[in-house]
Amino acid sequence: MIDNFEELKTKAVEHKQEIKREGLNITIGDAEENFRISGIGEKAVKIEKFVKYEDMIEAAENGRDDSLEVSLKKVIDEFEPSDEE
Repeated sequence: MIDNFEELKTKAVEHKQEIKREGLNITIGDAEENFRISGIGEKAVKIEKFVKYEDMIEAAENGRDDSLEVSLKKVIDEFEPSDEE
């Protein structure tokens, strides 16, 4: 197992196209979420996932409080715009 960032970065950059095709699947709450690896660079790895508004509402209505959808809905619900405009 790789335990330093230089070795991890080197492997990621050398095999970025193959790794991007793999994607990322992780369990959040009770659902397996699939993320697209959209970028691998010298400093970081970028992951993406589109979450539909309908899915956020449905997850909240079904009581899936620990889901990605409800977590994202909560961020939007609790957002307060700043007065600095």
